[in-house]
Amino acid sequence: MRFIVNNAQMKAAEADCNARLISYSEMMFNAGKHIAESVIARYKPCLTAVMCGTGNNGGDGFVIARLLAERGFKVHVVLVNGEPHTDCAREHFDKLNKENVYLLNKEKQRCTAFVQNAQIVVDCVFGTGFHGKLPEYAAELLTAANNRPVRAAVDVPSGVNSDTGEHDPRCFKATETHVLAAMKKGLLNPVALELCGEIIPHDIGIDSSCYKEFEAIFDNDYSRGVLPERTPGTHKGTFGRLLNITGSLCYSGAAVMSTRAALRSGTGLCTLAAPVSTVKALTGTLVENTFLPLPETSDGFVGENAQEIIAEILPKMTAAAIGCGLGNSENTRKLTEYIIKNAQCPIIIDADGINSIADNINVLKERTGDKGGRRETIITPHPLEFSRISRLSVAEIQHDRIGTARRFAAEYGVTVLLKGAYTVISDRSGDEVCVNTTGSAALAKGGSGDVLTGIIAAMLAQGIPPYIAARAGAYCHGYAADLLCRTMHPAAILASDIINILPEVYTNGAPLN
Repeated sequence: MRFIVNNAQMKAAEADCNARLISYSEMMFNAGKHIAESVIARYKPCLTAVMCGTGNNGGDGFVIARLLAERGFKVHVVLVNGEPHTDCAREHFDKLNKENVYLLNKEKQRCTAFVQNAQIVVDCVFGTGFHGKLPEYAAELLTAANNRPVRAAVDVPSGVNSDTGEHDPRCFKATETHVLAAMKKGLLNPVALELCGEIIPHDIGIDSSCYKEFEAIFDNDYSRGVLPERTPGTHKGTFGRLLNITGSLCYSGAAVMSTRAALRSGTGLCTLAAPVSTVKALTGTLVENTFLPLPETSDGFVGENAQEIIAEILPKMTAAAIGCGLGNSENTRKLTEYIIKNAQCPIIIDADGINSIADNINVLKERTGDKGGRRETIITPHPLEFSRISRLSVAEIQHDRIGTARRFAAEYGVTVLLKGAYTVISDRSGDEVCVNTTGSAALAKGGSGDVLTGIIAAMLAQGIPPYIAARAGAYCHGYAADLLCRTMHPAAILASDIINILPEVYTNGAPLN
């Protein structure tokens, strides 16, 4: 299990590990060893600059430099602010073989010139210790390094605040960031993510018991057993009845994507409830589900009193999804609020379902069962939709995706899936939060969100608890994109491709890393 931590939580875990398990020096050696092995596996020996600060991040760099030199890399260590100040860093500095590692110490012009000529630059200047503004000399070196083809940051790119993601504009812009032990919270700020390049995690020997506090779990695991077992005695009713309220004449694709994704994800029966003209248009396209035609407006969106027709079928359902492609209208609002107040089964609200209740978000608090308990709800907003319902700016949300998702979930009693790079999922209490690691820019295309809704809705219909369904659904959705990216360019991947590869995802649902 990998955790997401702030700087104080990371220091506490390291201290506990040092007291009970392995020393700071051993952790430092493990960090340098794993990063060196990664570099050796990826690149041929070449001119390499390892920029080291005076703290423990610099100590990691000394280990990296020594091990790379032993494997034929021509290594120059640039001591950005002089020799190390910490005992551990000094220990590994003293182990450098000065015959095969060349040291540059405060020789400004030579240091800058060497960095500008290196094929690989390894950044070990500040790590988690940076805040505020970069010193001028360090900024000049980092700027020079940013022109090199391979730029490897150790733990955190220098110039980036590990707690907030705020950064000096002259910071190190990595092509890869080797994250040590736990993911640093600030790196999940989308602005900081752009500076990290590929995220490569490394275990440095800190046991999970050392993390007494953490922000969330970095979710890189998926159990193939999340879907119910298919035994000889089961039948279609065993695997749930899903009501999918989605689509309109203008957005019929949303109905197709979400319904097909739900069917591919195991729901036994799926009923598509959509405006009548949408149903007519799709009867030859969707053949494994049933239809429930709804009243419509003159322009093909859901019409008045649709809830009266829904009321007849809703009690039979084991889950309901609402919102994809419905259009943000008064009729959508009335229908969404009806589902929130009356569905006894778990529900998932997406897209226009979320937008339609933005001005009356407290309706989520009215979702109580016959005995007064809170019935299960999942909402799946992207940052702009979340801004509408949370009254926070997109910038505030992106600055603290974990915190804002957790607080909203706890206040309204809903499972929150906040979309974006590293999707955040919070259970309805806000006590359990995870960040999904799968997925790529291949998902930045119309229809991807509809597919995700269908996947999660199908899991809900089969009786999978909401937090687990949201977590597994996000993983499978992203994992499907990752599989496709092995053979297709991300720009060419369609939402329908995600659906078509789901059988492979469910058969081989093992982590990529």
